[in-house]
Amino acid sequence: MSRLEDVKTIIGITDNKQDKQLEKLIKLTEQRLLAFLPPEEATVPDRLGFVVEEVAVKRYNRVGAEGMSSETLDGHSTKFQDDDFEEFMVFIERLYPSNNSSYKVGKATFY
Repeated sequence: MSRLEDVKTIIGITDNKQDKQLEKLIKLTEQRLLAFLPPEEATVPDRLGFVVEEVAVKRYNRVGAEGMSSETLDGHSTKFQDDDFEEFMVFIERLYPSNNSSYKVGKATFY
């Protein structure tokens, strides 16, 4: 399945009417994710494909409410995260540890 098909399945879309919008959201999500990765990464690694799909779904659900931190409609309140990638940073840091990363790889010596 392509990322577009995966995102449509998650959202529950069965037609092609919103494909252009979804493709744009997926492309922007991939570009933003690449900004967190080392410069030598030209494409999003398969191991981080789930991040693209989940963030694209979040962004789709927020269409029309861009720039807002919360939205209330007919008594139903929704609060949006400030950073769509925050919850996925642990996975990114695990694959690409940096000096100021919260995920550290080390070694222990026992005597």
